Amino acid sequence: MMRVHMILALAWPMVFGSSGNIARLPHAAGSAARSVCEGPGADAWVADFRDRVLAHDRLAHFAVLHHGQPAACEGEVTSEFDGARFGVVVLTFSGGVTLEVETMPPEASITTLRAPSGFSDETEVREALQDHANGIGLAIDWTTPEVGSEGAEVVHAFWDPEPGLNASASHIYLDGKLVAVRLSMAL
Repeated sequence: MMRVHMILALAWPMVFGSSGNIARLPHAAGSAARSVCEGPGADAWVADFRDRVLAHDRLAHFAVLHHGQPAACEGEVTSEFDGARFGVVVLTFSGGVTLEVETMPPEASITTLRAPSGFSDETEVREALQDHANGIGLAIDWTTPEVGSEGAEVVHAFWDPEPGLNASASHIYLDGKLVAVRLSMAL
């Protein structure tokens, strides 16, 4: 249980903001459509979430280092729970590389870094995923993956063995090439 509290403390700034307070924004009627992160009609929650992802997410740091600043950003609020908003932000980088971060109530998140043509250095991307998982306090067992599929993609999922902690890191392949890495957790 102590490790779960540590993981929540490390992940809290990215998901909820550095102050530790859940963002409490008024619900905007009709805000279900995905919006750009800035400009007319942009949702302040989406822009704030984008900023937190870029500041705190290690996979975002990896994407910026290797693909430059995001060329595009879009997102949406997908739900509200206990006065807090939850949603998704998608950052698009050069070469069509995307980083998607989704939060769901009450304390779940999925982060996916995807390169549709595959990553040029698969080892470096796998290491970035391990660094991301370690950085938020997960203890993923990287020795034996559960192998499954999602459509045409083959997914190698590695799990954190902590009872009650639902956390996994995945390598996603298409035609034998690593096209995405994903970290999901529910506290």
